[in-house]
Amino acid sequence: MGATMLRLHDNCPSGSGYMPTLLLVALALVTSVSVAQAQDGFYFGMEIGAASAPGVDTSMTDNDVSTRCDGFINSEAYLEAPAGSGCADPAPGLWFFEHDGGSGILAGASVGYRRGNFRLEGEYFYSGVGHDSTDDTVTIADEDAIQRLKREQELAIVEAVLGDVVSHSLFANLHYDFHSESRLTPYIGVGAGFSRVSLDYFNRWARRIDPASITTFGSEPQGLRLNEKLAGTTTIANARHSDTVFGYQLVAGVDYRLREGLSAGLKLRWADFGEFGHEREWDQLRSHDSARSPGGTRVRYKLMSDDLRFLSLGLNLKYHF
Repeated sequence: MGATMLRLHDNCPSGSGYMPTLLLVALALVTSVSVAQAQDGFYFGMEIGAASAPGVDTSMTDNDVSTRCDGFINSEAYLEAPAGSGCADPAPGLWFFEHDGGSGILAGASVGYRRGNFRLEGEYFYSGVGHDSTDDTVTIADEDAIQRLKREQELAIVEAVLGDVVSHSLFANLHYDFHSESRLTPYIGVGAGFSRVSLDYFNRWARRIDPASITTFGSEPQGLRLNEKLAGTTTIANARHSDTVFGYQLVAGVDYRLREGLSAGLKLRWADFGEFGHEREWDQLRSHDSARSPGGTRVRYKLMSDDLRFLSLGLNLKYHF
């Protein structure tokens, strides 16, 4: 590869004719490429781009009891409960929500080794996708009689909001480069690894304000008093949940050699993470502490999702040592 050297003396004129020459020489230096095949060795890469995620289905389950067994509202629930009533050992509830897709950003860095057409790479990448999707059409499992009764007898609002989904991932990747005599090098690749995923999630179950519209405790005087205590109460989950999941990705891209050892390109990736799950107590349960009764069993819920996925298109730079 030829080299061009310029030496500018202090007494050189500064006429406009010199500027096009300097620009042409600079451009030639930046874009000069060896037609020889890329040498084996290490490289370092950086990437930034946009990410888009499809819709996400979430589900929740907990170890709550029926409202009639809530010891904060009905203080005699456990004293009066006959054997087998379900107050002490209920079947867990199960309900589902559907959320729209979202968009966000992706950024990452990688270190790899190239040998022939293959590249083995270790990669870290960050993705942040904002769903900001509310679903107020809860689906309750057919066998979940407790939740169905709550829906029919007392509930005015059931909603779930999925906010930002953020992941920090460490992957091992294998790429295959299609070398040619041109500046362009297309490639494909696969990868697998682990990701620490966190998401914002809000879930609310609001009881009707008018006690006359609540039939949970019946129409007898004692029941009406309990319906009044229940009216307007809410069950709320509002937290950032985290889980470590296994994932894989499929990659396709093309690099353009700017000069020997430096390339820029576009990278398309499809990442698929496994099912998400995280457990914690309700922030409030029917407007009281997350327990079945004062000093009683703690009520915990588990938030789950189907596979979390995203598609990204990024601009990357690679420096080859």
